[in-house]
Amino acid sequence: MSNEPIKKPRVVFAFVEAGMGHIMPLRAAMDAFAQRYGDKAEIVPVNFFRDSGDPDMRFIEDDLIKEVKLHNKYRIRGTLQFLLMRLVGGAYSIRFLHKVIYKRGLAKSLEYLKDLKPDIVVNTHFSTLWYACEARARGMINAKVVAYCPDPVLGMQWDARADLIALSSRAGREKARGSKQFSATPLLNVPFFLRGEIKNCAESKEYYRRELGLPEDNFTILLCDGAYGAGKLEKTVYKLFDRGGESGKKLTVIAVCGKNEPLYKRFQGLTPPQNITFAPYGFTDKMAVLTAAADLYMGKSGASNLAEAEALGVPSVITFCATPIEKWIAARYTDELKCALKITNIDRAVRLALAWAADPERAEKYIPKRSLGQTPSGPDLFADAVMSGL
Repeated sequence: MSNEPIKKPRVVFAFVEAGMGHIMPLRAAMDAFAQRYGDKAEIVPVNFFRDSGDPDMRFIEDDLIKEVKLHNKYRIRGTLQFLLMRLVGGAYSIRFLHKVIYKRGLAKSLEYLKDLKPDIVVNTHFSTLWYACEARARGMINAKVVAYCPDPVLGMQWDARADLIALSSRAGREKARGSKQFSATPLLNVPFFLRGEIKNCAESKEYYRRELGLPEDNFTILLCDGAYGAGKLEKTVYKLFDRGGESGKKLTVIAVCGKNEPLYKRFQGLTPPQNITFAPYGFTDKMAVLTAAADLYMGKSGASNLAEAEALGVPSVITFCATPIEKWIAARYTDELKCALKITNIDRAVRLALAWAADPERAEKYIPKRSLGQTPSGPDLFADAVMSGL
C-alpha cells in the first residue's frame, strides 16, 4: 500500500478588477471553500491579470477598468455593445474580444492558467471564465470550470462551456435555461454571495452609527455610485445639501467615492448646511458597517450594493444604471423583491428621500425584511455543489 499523501485538489480563485461587483462575491466564495473544505483542498487566490507581472496581461485588466468607467460616463456605449453582441452572437463576440482586441495577452493568459495547474477554476468575471474554458478546450488544463454570475440575468458574455454557472435569480435561471446559448449548461440557483462582513452586522443602526462617530438619531442616507465614484454621486450630494438644508431636517449624508480620489478631495473641502452631517469616504473597507448604519441607500444599480442593502433591511433608491446589466439588476429589486425604487431624476429622488426622513412610515413598504441567517449561505451551497462533483 502506498504511503504517499492524497493530493488535494487545487482550487484557483481568479480575481479580476472591473469594479468591485465581481471581487466581493469571489471573496465570499473563497472564504466558504476555505471554511468548509480547507482541509481537503488547496485554496489558490490569484489576481489573474496582475500576478505574473506581464504588461500584456495587465493591459487586459486596465482596458476592462477603462470600459467600466466609460460605461458610467457614456451609457449609450454599453447599450450599443450589448446590441452588437445580440446581433452577432454571444459566443462569437467573446471570442472576438479575446482573440482580436485582447490578442496581445491571449497566449500569456492561457499559459498562466496552465502554470497554475488547477483542478477547479472558480470565476465571477466572464473574462477569466472564457480563458479557463478555452485553456481546457485546447488541452492545456484538465480542470473543472465553474462560475458565479453576480447579475440576475446571464448575459451573452458568459461562456456556456462551463461545468456549472450559479446565479441568484430564479427568473434569470429559467430565462437562461430557455435560451439557445445556455440550454445545455448546468445552472444553479443560490442566494446572493454576501461577504462575511455583511453577515456579521447583526446590531442596530444606532450601534453602527456610534461606531462610526455619526449622530444616532439623524435620518442617514448612504450614497454610492460604484467603485469609481461615477454616475450621479456629486450631483446628489449638492442637491441634498440644497433641499436638505432648506428642510431643516437632521440628516446624515454618507458619500462613498471609491477610487475617485479627485471627487473625494472635493468632498473633503465642502461645508454642509448646519442640519446635515456630511461623511465622505474614499475607497473603504467599511461598506458593510456603512450600509448597516443607513436608513436609505441611494445610487448606482450595483449588484453587491443592492444585495447588501436588501440583506440588512435598508430600502434603496436607484438613481443610475450604466448598462443593460444594471437595468436587469435594478428590475430584480424594484419588481421582484420590491425593496427599491428607480428614480433617475436626482431632484425627484432627493425629494423622496427628504419625504421619508420627515415621515419614516412612508418608507415602510420598501423596507426589506432582514434576511441574514434566515437563508442558507449562497457561497456554502455553491462550494458544496462544486466539491461534490469531484
